[in-house]
Amino acid sequence: MREITFLGTTLLFLLLFYWATGQGRKSLLINGTWAIVISILSLGDIFSANPKLFLAALIGTILVNITVYREERGTHFRVAPLLIIQSLRIIVELYLYNLYLNKLLPKVMTFRGSNFDIFIGVSALLFLLLYTFRNVILQTPVFIIWNYVGILSLVSVVVTGVLSSPVPIQQFGFEQPNTAVLVFPYALLPTIIVPIAIHSHLLLLPASRP
Repeated sequence: MREITFLGTTLLFLLLFYWATGQGRKSLLINGTWAIVISILSLGDIFSANPKLFLAALIGTILVNITVYREERGTHFRVAPLLIIQSLRIIVELYLYNLYLNKLLPKVMTFRGSNFDIFIGVSALLFLLLYTFRNVILQTPVFIIWNYVGILSLVSVVVTGVLSSPVPIQQFGFEQPNTAVLVFPYALLPTIIVPIAIHSHLLLLPASRP
């Protein structure tokens, strides 16, 4: 059941991003295809058997999302679903904590460790409420800074996740490594969910808005 609900959350990220970007079929096709590739590899225990390939998948994720960003930057998009995407990070943090309790990742990756991403999710709900009544909030320094902090938070979580996973560059988390990202469906977290959240922050910045 936990795996099914996580898959549902991932699908929700994809659909919300599709809705936000004006139903851009090309970006949905790219993200959807990449999600299928990652799912096949993780279902086949490819990452678990050879964690080095997980690092290659992360590099592939960066290249895929550079392509998507180039497609969507400067186009018209809906702000509300982008903020809803950020609020879903609350749910993602609860998943991470559950995975920690099940000894699939280290405590440092949760809100009880050094992961404060849940506060970005909570504040996204506040910005969504403010935007509903006054869309001028998008131009304020507070909102702009919030987006940059949100991006840095996501990057920090990913770096922590990689360095605590059983890969050649592992630096910590040896007592309870991050093995969750090597298996299905949690391999979709750093390869689909996190990139969509980062992409959504970038689109919300003034430089990306038409």
